[in-house]
Amino acid sequence: MHEMSTHKRPRLLKYSLWIILFVGLAACAGCICAFRDRHPGYKLALAIPSQTNAPARGALRVGFAREKISPDLSNPKRPIWLAGFKQHRAAAAIHDDLWALGCVIDDGRTRIGIVALDAIGFFHDDVLRVRERLNKDWKLDYTVICSTHDHSAPDLLGLWGPSYLRSGVNKHYREQVIAAAAKVFGEAVAALQPAKVAFHEIRTPPDGLVGDSRKPQVFDSDIRVMHFTSTTNGATIGTIIGWADHPETAWSKNTEVTADFPGYLRDALEKGVHYRGVMLESGIGGIHLYVNGAVGGLMSTGPEITVRDPYLKQDFKEPTHDKPLALGRQLASRILTRLESTNVTAVDYAPISVKAKTIELPLKNKGYLFAGLMGLIDRGHVRWRVIRSEVALITFGDASIACIPGEIYPEIVNGGIETPPGADFPIKPLEVPPLRQLMPGKVKFVFGLANDEIGYIIPKSEWDNKAPYLYGSKKKLYGEINSVGPDAARIIHSAMRELCKP
Repeated sequence: MHEMSTHKRPRLLKYSLWIILFVGLAACAGCICAFRDRHPGYKLALAIPSQTNAPARGALRVGFAREKISPDLSNPKRPIWLAGFKQHRAAAAIHDDLWALGCVIDDGRTRIGIVALDAIGFFHDDVLRVRERLNKDWKLDYTVICSTHDHSAPDLLGLWGPSYLRSGVNKHYREQVIAAAAKVFGEAVAALQPAKVAFHEIRTPPDGLVGDSRKPQVFDSDIRVMHFTSTTNGATIGTIIGWADHPETAWSKNTEVTADFPGYLRDALEKGVHYRGVMLESGIGGIHLYVNGAVGGLMSTGPEITVRDPYLKQDFKEPTHDKPLALGRQLASRILTRLESTNVTAVDYAPISVKAKTIELPLKNKGYLFAGLMGLIDRGHVRWRVIRSEVALITFGDASIACIPGEIYPEIVNGGIETPPGADFPIKPLEVPPLRQLMPGKVKFVFGLANDEIGYIIPKSEWDNKAPYLYGSKKKLYGEINSVGPDAARIIHSAMRELCKP
């Protein structure tokens, strides 16, 4: 018996080594597959200067289009998982439709396209897939795809599936959105017509609209509007609206697909406000894009905030569909009032410039790394633990647009970064001066979740993963768990600072 066991030991050791080698090779293969670069060699470095002496005045043209992107819920064996709150939240019905809305602007020399998706987010890899489908005959010099960050839309990122270990992305639905975004660009090009544009900045206190759940209390609550009208008859062609708030007003128990307050805002602007067959406010027609701004922090209309419907004179606090309806009407009433009474001159001459560049961001979030390895997040790496993203600065007449690839904290945009007690990095603020101080123009738009969704973009001096926690908090604050890491804000701010240089 002793001789037999002695002979078996080398064999068992041999088998064990083979098993370990096999498992190791399988793990390496899995990593290579999960983190492979989906677009190897892709790098953007775009610089299109503004030509103030050409083209001739009156050359401005604009086109708007939209395509429905509501999911198909007819197959119960293939549930659509809603994103943004928790796992295993299957869509039960469609309350109101989701849309891909597009605008193409042409100054006679440069042509840009903007698409706003009713979506939780859209990875940079998917943005590049859309760009690959754009027809060269459309002559689009630069394109931006933004997500409203809708928390009652299908999961397009992978984090909100039936469990923590299963992706929530329906590949057929993702293909539907990619195809719709490309189609909308083309339809907006086909709809180009002579236009005038007016830029508006509407001072909007956050009270009763949006709250900041994390100190310091800094908001990006003012509404900014590009209003495009026909040179023929003055009719509204469309608008692009910038504000900053998480579209999660229907809250976590909602299982019905809805565009949340951006959808109600768009409807009110286009069709007016109706109640029981009575027109309470006339609309202005056209197609309207809502683009979210600096929503980090985070900006939200949570259950603790009461929103008043300005037309029904009713208050809504509990999360029902009436609450985002009231919030959308609050924004619409301010915009409609401004457009009716403004003395801002609309112009038919607004030259465009574009600066855009690829950036690389270190992935420090181990949760995101694990999610990629498990196939939850379908996103390539340019190198181990380094992802590709993009920033841009667009100037358009008296306006400028900072395109930011995630949920940037408002203090990076407007100022007010702190080094609070308990910070993991007790350093002076790095992301200074604030972006709006650097940006050119009179009306300064920030397009968040633009051409990517990397999560929260947190000032490094406010980063807090370890106790003691910020401002004497007894528990860890929310934010870092959904961020690529503490260096993202510095890299993005530095890249934007370069783009803002004359």
